[in-house]
Amino acid sequence: MSEIEELYENFPTILKEKLRNKEIEFPSNTKFDYEKIYVYRAVSREITDFHEIDKNDFRSYFELGKKPKKPVKGRSLKNDAHWYGVSTFINKEIIEFNMKFPNPHKKMAAGYVHCEGGPQETKDEHVCWWLYKDVNLSSFRIMEDKNE
Repeated sequence: MSEIEELYENFPTILKEKLRNKEIEFPSNTKFDYEKIYVYRAVSREITDFHEIDKNDFRSYFELGKKPKKPVKGRSLKNDAHWYGVSTFINKEIIEFNMKFPNPHKKMAAGYVHCEGGPQETKDEHVCWWLYKDVNLSSFRIMEDKNE
């Protein structure tokens, strides 16, 4: 098995198969080895729900069966690796604005994107993270204070 095929084994089945079949490929500026990055992410939670972060909080648009609000011109979802990645942001104000915080159905989570959890692409203040199937999300927590 080649090094790239071994890498593909780390991903959940659907992403692994798409990569193997060359239906999608990672963007050219994707990093596989990088320093950890502190990021923010909106997660679905009701007001009284503060349970720990888990993999359900880090599902891609593909896993959620959603389509992006603003499709990128010239890109097909079928071939767009971003659809299989998870969006996080370096600047929490972007999430607050986009998700209309305070939002009674969302909470802010913060933690580290790390290379042991999968490759990432950083563009402006957006970090797209392609998660390995056994990713460790223990650095992420629900932020209870807006000033955190």
